Amino acid sequence: MIDEQYVYRFQQNEWTPDELGVDIILTSTFDDENLELWFADREVTVGTEYGASAIIPCDTPIYNDDPQSLRVETVHNYASNLANVIPQYRDQNIEPIPLVKGESPYERDICYEVFDSHDIDKVAYYGAQYFLYGYRFPALLERLQRIAIEYEPNDIIVIGLQSENLLPRLPPVVSGAAGQRWRRVTDVGSEPTAVAVQQYEQWATRVRSALSIGQTPLEAYFPVRGWT
Repeated sequence: MIDEQYVYRFQQNEWTPDELGVDIILTSTFDDENLELWFADREVTVGTEYGASAIIPCDTPIYNDDPQSLRVETVHNYASNLANVIPQYRDQNIEPIPLVKGESPYERDICYEVFDSHDIDKVAYYGAQYFLYGYRFPALLERLQRIAIEYEPNDIIVIGLQSENLLPRLPPVVSGAAGQRWRRVTDVGSEPTAVAVQQYEQWATRVRSALSIGQTPLEAYFPVRGWT
């Protein structure tokens, strides 16, 4: 998973998805101040030109300390943008993997309505903020469990958590983990492409293994009706 900045760097070095032998997910999850310059049409153009397989689209900052009325309005705007652009991504054979946004179940349900109307079964959740000011993994874990129960997606990609020690504690529906660790475990730019790809694959294998073993079932956290 890379953002527009890395797309340009990869293009300058002629590191295409085919050259790297990987599927690329383009993401709009970057610094909030830069999001003002990031539009859906630009996402489609960048993703199509580079050959991205999927996209985390239309990221919109929503802050917990904002008034609820402002949060609801922001989520509505985000959901409206999603509804408009999801068909555009699909027309270009780019899979949209939308972010679940909202602090309350009501706010998140605004997203779920759009997801349902477009048959979205894979979603993403941005979790880096849970580690910016201390260790808040339990809160992230609870939020992911809530999303799994509320929407029941087939897959959740968590962004901002790639710890091989913590991933096994996530619910089984979490099937992907994205973040910046790949930059620290590979020598992209200083080593030949084949070497960097091999370094990435060795690390990614450990992450995939962490995701596939020991994940905690939902009933361990919530008394969900129908789960026995």
